Amino acid sequence: EAAALPLTSLTAWEILFDRLELQLAPHEARRLLVTGAAGGVGSILLQLARRLTSATLIGTASRASSRDWVQQMGAQWVLDHRNPLSEELALTGLKDITHAASLTHTDQHFSELVKLLRPEGRLALIDSPTQPLDVLSMKQKSLSLHWEFMFTRALFANERMARQGQILSRVAELVDRGDVQSTMTR
Repeated sequence: EAAALPLTSLTAWEILFDRLELQLAPHEARRLLVTGAAGGVGSILLQLARRLTSATLIGTASRASSRDWVQQMGAQWVLDHRNPLSEELALTGLKDITHAASLTHTDQHFSELVKLLRPEGRLALIDSPTQPLDVLSMKQKSLSLHWEFMFTRALFANERMARQGQILSRVAELVDRGDVQSTMTR
């Protein structure tokens, strides 16, 4: 269970707090949409966001078991990613989102994410889209795009490399308290 945590928890933490800049303190009207929320990174990301932010959490999933899991991990709303995300979000009564973490199929959801993001919103992604992303569509809203790759600090041995040890210590505390659970499956 412990071995399943470093990659997913570092990726999730860096998305939330280093790339999307969702602070560790309450903020009003923050809405985070997580595509691919039932996967390893999404599951940890939702748990961290639930425990450490006051953001409204929205995940995507399609199968009933995945939808249940995403809610168990902390999402207040679950959208079916087989449908246009804007239509799915409208069904919740929410108008828009302030942050998005696109963990899979970014190229398929990109235009919908841009559409849903509030002006000056933030989008982070971890996958490698196979189709070009129309980043110019982000300009009018002054949206920001952030890549997350948890190996960057180690690959470049940058001055923030030690930060990952601090993150893992904090995640270990959350796990020991029972606030975050491992997503090990096999």
